[in-house]
Amino acid sequence: MMKKFLSFLVLLLLVGCQSQVTPEVNSVYYEIYVGSFYDSDNDGMGDLNGVNEKLDYIRDLGATGLWLMPISPSPTYHKYDVTDYKAIDEAYGTMEDFDDLVSEMNKRDMDLILDLVLNHSSSKHPWFQKAVSAQMNDTCDVTIECEYYHFSDESEPGFYQLTNDLYYEAVFWDQMPDLNLESEALRDEIVDIVTFWLDKGVKGFRLDATTHFYRENVNENIEFLSWLNETVKSINPKAYLVGEAWTADSIVTQMYESQIDSFFNFSLSQVSGQIVKSVNTGNGIDLANYVSKYEDQIKEANPQSLNAVFLSNHDNDRSAGYLSQNLDKQKQVASMYLLMPGNVFIYYGEEISMKGSGRDENKRLPMVWSFDEELANPPKEADYEIEQPTSVELALKDKDSLLNHYKKVLKVRNSYEDISRGEISVLDYGPSVYAMDHGDVIVIHHLDENSIEIDIEYSKIEVVNGIVQKIDDGLLIEGYSSVIIVK
Repeated sequence: MMKKFLSFLVLLLLVGCQSQVTPEVNSVYYEIYVGSFYDSDNDGMGDLNGVNEKLDYIRDLGATGLWLMPISPSPTYHKYDVTDYKAIDEAYGTMEDFDDLVSEMNKRDMDLILDLVLNHSSSKHPWFQKAVSAQMNDTCDVTIECEYYHFSDESEPGFYQLTNDLYYEAVFWDQMPDLNLESEALRDEIVDIVTFWLDKGVKGFRLDATTHFYRENVNENIEFLSWLNETVKSINPKAYLVGEAWTADSIVTQMYESQIDSFFNFSLSQVSGQIVKSVNTGNGIDLANYVSKYEDQIKEANPQSLNAVFLSNHDNDRSAGYLSQNLDKQKQVASMYLLMPGNVFIYYGEEISMKGSGRDENKRLPMVWSFDEELANPPKEADYEIEQPTSVELALKDKDSLLNHYKKVLKVRNSYEDISRGEISVLDYGPSVYAMDHGDVIVIHHLDENSIEIDIEYSKIEVVNGIVQKIDDGLLIEGYSSVIIVK
């Protein structure tokens, strides 16, 4: 009897070990604002050790990559104004904490990318302070930092006044002076910065504000990004670069000529994006045609390109608000963006319907791990007072929760490499159906209430949500259902 019990126990352990799929490629990243994620030492501030402690949660969710928003020293809560590009902000921890995080991620086959802010620095960065001092004292002939920034003796759009006849460029904010990326000496500094972090085990970078590097000059932006891509890939050929280019698709597709791996697809995201629009109108085929056409365009510019799909991020209103906390709609939208080709990015808290809108601080509220424990403090200027609907602790226990839906969808995505990396083509099953052939698998989302029958041969189906039934010549797909069909 004991032998039978032990055999049963071993079987259970084996089943448990097999529940987490190890994907062939990393195509799922989880974006974290460290200050609000998890506070490991109860000082009110999220920290790197907190991220470390939650790696198993993130990995179990189905993500194998992390994007950390800026972690270098900075005088602001958001830290997009860096004062030292090769250090850790003490509010987040130490360099030893960072090294420990990388080590633990490596044990879990997880990739780390960092936010790299090259459009501007902090006005408190030593480079800028040296440059201003030299400008004031007429010593720029012996101060190389003068060429790191844009100075003028006349007032110009986007410039701020230092003295009666001295101005500096700072398009976003007077405390974030724009960097002069034409400077060869500054480019040497950038080589040193990316080398430092890549040597630390970082697997790539998210590039902030790429359209602003050269004042919306597409050709000059492409030139700099090409140089940066070659620089990074010369250090680590497998490094991954994804750029923020919050602009028209026609410009983004051009910027892929730089050979940067990815640019975020803003046209698919947010309340006004193609995904939510298709769900609200019940029009699936137009979305499929858009995704296919966009894929063709970026592959023409860069055959190795990867679409970077997201629903929301730190600059956008959280989706639970504009999806009216409708769980079925949230699941449908999640199924759609998480099963897109390329790489997908999940903003922390989306999986538990966290809310936040208005000022930026409201979009970076503390991750709700449990209603029974102290969370990290919200950013100081946050004024969002609506109670969050659930916690990780409660959602994990609810088999019908959005969190468990994310886990289910990502397990399917990670099981079939062709979902993220296969060549795609649109299948026409009617206007309400998003149907995409990915090679060995077909992804289908049916976006209205009526059932449809499709004639198709298959070896296996994976029902992501809704109801799908086998019939003689194929499948009966009920309304608002998503399914993966394995050929």
